[in-house]
Amino acid sequence: MTIRNELDTLRTFAKRLARKHRIPHHNALDIIAMQYGHPHWNALMKAWDKGWCPAPHELIDINEAGATESAERGVGFVKTTEGVVAGEPYTLQIGFDDVLIGGNGWAIHLGHAPSEAPKVETYTKPNPLDDKAFLSEVMTVANKAADGVREAIAQDWPRRSTKPDQNGTVVHPLFGGVSAEWFCYHCDARSTGAEMAANMWHCPKCSATPLDMHPAAWWKENVSRADGEA
Repeated sequence: MTIRNELDTLRTFAKRLARKHRIPHHNALDIIAMQYGHPHWNALMKAWDKGWCPAPHELIDINEAGATESAERGVGFVKTTEGVVAGEPYTLQIGFDDVLIGGNGWAIHLGHAPSEAPKVETYTKPNPLDDKAFLSEVMTVANKAADGVREAIAQDWPRRSTKPDQNGTVVHPLFGGVSAEWFCYHCDARSTGAEMAANMWHCPKCSATPLDMHPAAWWKENVSRADGEA
């Protein structure tokens, strides 16, 4: 295998990762870079220019490494059911990583981060959701479905991603970093491993996605170096 082909292999891994998790390609490149010890893809490329190269046995595609998607879920698959709450019909759609429930003049969307508030939309006035008892029953149905989605996602992740050890250390479910504390690239918040595991690897402070969570705040280090050079 030539050096050029090894770099192409990493790019191919990133393309598969982007398709699998429905994320931007540049985010997938960063994840692949982190898998090999670099904070992001640009850092990997700089190391590449200086002679760094993964050994052939290190070229492991994390899209296939010991974990595949549950047979009950997959990208593009949506399970749709119907029901009735207090005489009002509803449709419940359970997707790869989210839940949508809606009825006559209303809809509620839940993502897979427990810290993220449901997105409620109403299209008519008066609206069935104006009734607090009705809203409570609808949310019970929606939250049960969201819990099922979260359980399915957790099954696709390494056990150490959802079960901190005695030191609070956890493993990032996508790019494999290991730490007891994590930093959010989006809001700079610091969170413990237990907090990350409990919130499905979204930032507990701003609900940023697992792609924004890192074991070190490397972006601050880059700023410090730049200030020192000025």
